[in-house]
Amino acid sequence: MPQVSQDTAHQDAASQLNRNQVLVAARLGKSGVAFLIALAVFFGLYFSGKGTLAALTLIALIPLTVIVAVRALTFIHRHSLWSVRNRLLFVYGLIGILPIILLFILAGLSLWGLTNDLAIYLATSALDRRLEPIDGAVSGLAYMSPQQRLIVAPQMEKGFDQSFPGIRFYVKDESGEHRYPPDSPPLDLTGNWKDVHGLLVWKGHFYGWSHKKGNQVEVTTLAPLSDKFVDELVPNLGTITLLGEGRESAHAGSVVIHLPPAVSTFDIPFILPSTLPHYHLDAPNKTFEGSLSVHSRPSAVLTNFLSRSEFLSGILLTSFITVAILFLLVELVAGIIGIRLSRRLTGAVNQLYEGTRRVLLGDFGHRIPVHARDQIGELSESFNQMTVNLERLFVVEKEKERLQTELEIAREVQGQLYPKQAPPMRGLQLTVRCDPARMVSGDYYDYQEIAQHKLAFAIGDVAGKGISAALLMATLQAALRAQMAQYLPTRENDCSQLQDMDRDMAAAQVVSKLNKQIYAHTSPEKYATFFFAMFDEPTRTLTYTNAGHLSPLLLRKGDVIPLDSNGTVVGAFPFSKYNESCIVLEPGDLLICYTDGITEPENAYGEEFGEARLVDLVKKNAHQNDTEIIRLVLDAVRGWNGSPELHDDMTLLLARQVDVIEAVLA
Repeated sequence: MPQVSQDTAHQDAASQLNRNQVLVAARLGKSGVAFLIALAVFFGLYFSGKGTLAALTLIALIPLTVIVAVRALTFIHRHSLWSVRNRLLFVYGLIGILPIILLFILAGLSLWGLTNDLAIYLATSALDRRLEPIDGAVSGLAYMSPQQRLIVAPQMEKGFDQSFPGIRFYVKDESGEHRYPPDSPPLDLTGNWKDVHGLLVWKGHFYGWSHKKGNQVEVTTLAPLSDKFVDELVPNLGTITLLGEGRESAHAGSVVIHLPPAVSTFDIPFILPSTLPHYHLDAPNKTFEGSLSVHSRPSAVLTNFLSRSEFLSGILLTSFITVAILFLLVELVAGIIGIRLSRRLTGAVNQLYEGTRRVLLGDFGHRIPVHARDQIGELSESFNQMTVNLERLFVVEKEKERLQTELEIAREVQGQLYPKQAPPMRGLQLTVRCDPARMVSGDYYDYQEIAQHKLAFAIGDVAGKGISAALLMATLQAALRAQMAQYLPTRENDCSQLQDMDRDMAAAQVVSKLNKQIYAHTSPEKYATFFFAMFDEPTRTLTYTNAGHLSPLLLRKGDVIPLDSNGTVVGAFPFSKYNESCIVLEPGDLLICYTDGITEPENAYGEEFGEARLVDLVKKNAHQNDTEIIRLVLDAVRGWNGSPELHDDMTLLLARQVDVIEAVLA
């Protein structure tokens, strides 16, 4: 078992290594893999000594390097600079930190270069001043007579020997060649030298020299630059190094003095060479570039250039460094403040980002902490207020969905309250349609066969809309059905015979009882307009009670006869009295029963649709079937109103008197 476990662990490690290799290869891409291979080949060829192949590989590396660099920058831009925080820090670094770093580098390089130039200037100026008397002496000898030169030249050699030990004078005139001191090695000047002076490299050493030509005379002086000479050139400056260039020596001699002590911690040494021309004896009038370098300290340069007080130069240098440090500290404090402000801003953005993601996932209870009363704090508070509102709206929306579901159930229940099928043809054809303004309707219609050859129907309009009106409509329907269930058949006589019948079975009594029941079981402000009618087929008699409803219109042979109003609305007053009327219908009569949702809608100018337009529309289409008439009327009302939503329930009931034969055929 242990061996099996160990083998399994090795297999898992190997598979993980393979997955990591595949992942790295996928990240690098073909160009990255090719770049690494080419780089490995280049180093292999380079260190194996195959320079030509290495150069060719290097040429192939150039485009691969560009591609990899572009891909690397793109990767950094997409991943490292994705967040606002990294972008702000990157911009702050470019705008704030990078210029300061470059400024310090520039100031340091400038100070270093300036100090070095001052040191070179001090050294070269001192060298020129020390060599100037030699040039003057040679010029004087060149313009003397031979007799005078024989006297003055030895004296000059002895006079300059203290400042330039080993100085030599070479004179060539009509009297011959002379050397001072006499044991000086011969000087072979080849070619046609002009008047020159400065530095000369001869036999690997530096000399100060001057060469003048007069009238048949040449005077040359060589002054070796000894350690003592350089030591006295610029006291306490530092190490001065002279390097020559030419065919006779690879380098010239060097003269060294000790490095001055530092006056402060920041008094660091520096060195930077500068060019210095010099001559060679075998190259007439041609200068060669040598170098003069001074290894010194800023305090030593300032001491020699500005004053002779090391204390003052130390103060000046320390003051400069102190100001630089203060500047750096100010920038550091500004950087810290900038980073904190950036973190504050980016932290707020990150919190808003996380908050929006939480809200997107449905967590409306998430809140962002407010740490300050600034614009960011106001933004955080606004976000928190928004989430509170969203949470409230979400609750309202859920409640609305619940109410919508309940309304849908109520609509289905209300739909069950309406008659399911048309009544049997009893000489009166009923067609009705109700379009609610909302999910449920406050309009009511009903019809029922109550006895042989008798048909009862009703239409009503409950005050208000929505659920409350629908509940009252359901109460009205239940009470009416209960009343009609107790209705007893009457004798088939004319209207005058109703006087001898039980008044409880008449239309007025039905409505009166209905009024008391509605008043007793609803709030006082609830009421309904109601029209109830009973049609007797053998006598074609229509007995009705109109309780405050819009008067139905009887269309007979082109004339319109409004029916009577027999009482006030139901449910408002318990003591209301109701009467009834009757009318004998003739073949072809059309009774139009409607609610105020048909006649009261207004157009854009505030004008109602009105009863007259309803009558005209029915008259023009009386020859069509009742379903088409209802459709035309409802479409006309919607077009008149011009609104996609109904402002009130629309119910239209048509009762058409037909012959019995027609009814049977239908």
